[in-house]
Amino acid sequence: MKAPRILHIVKWYPHSGDPQNGVFVRKHIHAVNPEAAVLGFLNHSDPPEINGAKTLYGSINMSTAAKWGAYFAKVKAVQPQIIHFHCYAPDLVPLLWFAKRAGITTVHSEHWSGFLPQSPNAFRGWRKFLARWYLSNTHMVLPVSAALADGIESFAPRANLQVIPNIVTHCDYPETEKRASTSICVVADIVFSIKQQDIILKVFSELPQMQFELHFYGGGPDESKLAELVKSRSNVFFHGRKSNAEILELLPQHHALLLFSAYETFGITVFEARQAGLWAITKRNFGGAPYFDEGCLMVESTHDLKTTLMKLADLPQPKAANFEKLDSKSIANELSSLYSKLIFS
Repeated sequence: MKAPRILHIVKWYPHSGDPQNGVFVRKHIHAVNPEAAVLGFLNHSDPPEINGAKTLYGSINMSTAAKWGAYFAKVKAVQPQIIHFHCYAPDLVPLLWFAKRAGITTVHSEHWSGFLPQSPNAFRGWRKFLARWYLSNTHMVLPVSAALADGIESFAPRANLQVIPNIVTHCDYPETEKRASTSICVVADIVFSIKQQDIILKVFSELPQMQFELHFYGGGPDESKLAELVKSRSNVFFHGRKSNAEILELLPQHHALLLFSAYETFGITVFEARQAGLWAITKRNFGGAPYFDEGCLMVESTHDLKTTLMKLADLPQPKAANFEKLDSKSIANELSSLYSKLIFS
């Protein structure tokens, strides 16, 4: 059976200015077809990047007419049977409407934590109406976790949902010597209100300074705030934004990864850390919880977090995990089956 023609429309995607931007979206797309047609309207103002069937625009200064023109041109060139949108944004609404008028099947993948039940809903008034219309009128919506699916179902009860989890990249980790102190790493975009780096720092300040060290990897709107907070601490380090490939190489030198967010749609760094043979300290209510293994240490409060960190120095390193259901091949099979079902059934 011939594979259907897919056009992917993205709002987050790796580009020359930021190789980590939306890497989770690229993994889903490349799992099925590394040469897939991609049209991106990204949140920057750099010149367009064109590489084969991939066209990425820095859309900050693009007019609506320019976006629509680029969209119509790409649709004409690809002649897609399916348009697959990734991550909701208001400017996708008219593109979905155009696709429906043209009779093109549409799919939407969602990763955003704003749709989680425990997240304060950011949509009000006409923005809420548009988002609900969008999710209700896509042929299939693919949240990355059951927790996110519950949030979307509550927000848009008519949405047709199927969970497609994130991909955990397999990596053959080299033998790496652990750091001398018990080393904890936090890998995340630096957004304090959700990722709670300030709370992590407060707990860490209560630990023996000579025994523990803390490493932050990431970048974002609060990057300078975090850099200012850690600069006077001799055992806390801020390394800035790294690519996914760089993070995978760095993980084995640490003893544990900490993900202590207020909420998470999935928590992919937990699984990357476990594949590298690290302990993963996390919460049991995150979207990826159904896949957690015995190397995941659950904490629900700052007291739990401090107690668990103190125990780490005496714990042997856990065996590396292998999440076969989350590898590229498994997810590609799910997506390919979905595409074929939508087109050929």
